[in-house]
Amino acid sequence: MKLYLRQIMLSLIITSLAACSVLPEAEKIQIYHLPISGSLKTISEPRLNTTLSVAEPNTLSSLNTSRISEFSNGQIQRYYAGARWADRAPTLVQQSMMQTLQSTDLFSQVVSTEIDLSADYLIHSNLRAFQIEDSEAGEKAHVILHVSLISQSDQEVLASALLVEQTSVTGSSMQDATAALGKAMDNINTALSEWVYMSLKPKTD
Repeated sequence: MKLYLRQIMLSLIITSLAACSVLPEAEKIQIYHLPISGSLKTISEPRLNTTLSVAEPNTLSSLNTSRISEFSNGQIQRYYAGARWADRAPTLVQQSMMQTLQSTDLFSQVVSTEIDLSADYLIHSNLRAFQIEDSEAGEKAHVILHVSLISQSDQEVLASALLVEQTSVTGSSMQDATAALGKAMDNINTALSEWVYMSLKPKTD
């Protein structure tokens, strides 16, 4: 009888261990990089002897993530399953702004605020939208960035601007959606570069 009970207990233990070893399959994640064009210089002006520092944008916690956002009906936010940005959205936006400002060759140096360098001006921003929006008119990439240009010498805000861009998603794949966000960000960055330059360009009579 004791031997029989031991066999039953052993069978139960083996069954329990086997059940514990059956784990749910991990979600397969595809990593996407924000596509950024090369030089986006659209104005031919002499380089300014000016150093710019670009801060990572402030944003809502729902956008401060590597997950890719989709909005429907203008207010319902979801995240695409199985897809992630290569970094958090504010970091991607900061890097794209720096890359574009550097490629224009309009400024002597462009760095991030993490670099220990006393820059002449700081570009501070707030990322208000960085998402795909689904509506009856179709899907669109939507980026809203409020930017301020601050003098580092006296912390004075020299100028502020609201940059808004919408770009249609031309296909149904995740790659099409990220490409549209990249194009929208390109247009934002082009406008940003021109706005910063014209704000800092010496005024002539």
